[in-house]
Amino acid sequence: MSTFEILLYGQIGASIMMFFAWVHAIWIKNTSYVDVLWAYGVGILGFIFLTFEEQSCDPARLALLKALILTWSVRLGTYLLKRCIGKPEDARYAYLRDWMGKNANFGFLIFFQVQAFWVVLFASPFLILVKNTNPINSFDHIGLIIWLIGFSGVYLADKQLKTFKADPDRTRADVCRVGLWKYSRHPNYFFEWVLWIGYIFIGWQAPYGEWLLLIPVILYIFLSKITGVPFVEARKLEASGEDYKNYIKQTNSFFPGFPKNKN
Repeated sequence: MSTFEILLYGQIGASIMMFFAWVHAIWIKNTSYVDVLWAYGVGILGFIFLTFEEQSCDPARLALLKALILTWSVRLGTYLLKRCIGKPEDARYAYLRDWMGKNANFGFLIFFQVQAFWVVLFASPFLILVKNTNPINSFDHIGLIIWLIGFSGVYLADKQLKTFKADPDRTRADVCRVGLWKYSRHPNYFFEWVLWIGYIFIGWQAPYGEWLLLIPVILYIFLSKITGVPFVEARKLEASGEDYKNYIKQTNSFFPGFPKNKN
């Protein structure tokens, strides 16, 4: 089976999954679970891609890649699932629903299918990674270290935010400035970006490994310009007003840095 056919079947599978997810979302009037499906979907499809081409990969690297993608997918998907269960629709999607008005159901159908494309896009690097036939070497070690730094940073940022939100005295208007959130307004996104950079080193010696250099570019655009930062910050500005405006002035959006003293 050619790479194109594998990607095509992956897209068909992801699109069918997201179609039924859309039907369920319309029924329960809550689209928040699309994020959960995205995280689990990338993990499942990435694992399938690795299995399709496993004869091309060094067995030790194949085991490493399967462990990494499943660990990432289960952690992120479960974290997002816990955040959705029993909660109202995410503020980002509630805003979209209001913005689309009477066309919301059809608009979300398109949105869910776009998410299906993103599932395939972020699973596709594993079709390159799995073709690295070289024995485990220093490139893999560097990649694994970077991946672990990113994974640890995401976990810590999520934990710090969860602890902040669990404070019984906290209001929705309060702004999280604890831990990593003091140095970046979105440290979870930054360390997610770092994690994926690790794959560049693991797959660099594979045929077409240079294409993996697109990962940080695409992911940065995805997180900072499309589905992450803009929606989160728009909702937070509505809730926190001047306090969040000051946070924006003092704190880097994506890449961590020391807080600025701005009035």
